[in-house]
Amino acid sequence: MKTILPGPMPVACRVGNGFVPVIFHPDRGPEYLRWERHPRKAKSNPDEALAYAARVLWYRQMRAAEKRRRLEAISHPGHEGRAA
Repeated sequence: MKTILPGPMPVACRVGNGFVPVIFHPDRGPEYLRWERHPRKAKSNPDEALAYAARVLWYRQMRAAEKRRRLEAISHPGHEGRAA
């Protein structure tokens, strides 16, 4: 039985003496697209790497929600296209 995770998941991957923040995307097709690595943000312990990956996911969700709210506001019938 194959376990399917609900969405992207933060992971810390050991590389040499450090840990690289990684985001695992279970819903993407090929293996090379599932693992999104951030090698320039390598940390000295796994907790920091995991926290960084979680922060990246949180930031993306926040920006997506802002974009969705903005598009809803623009497409509202009461919106007349005035600049704020």
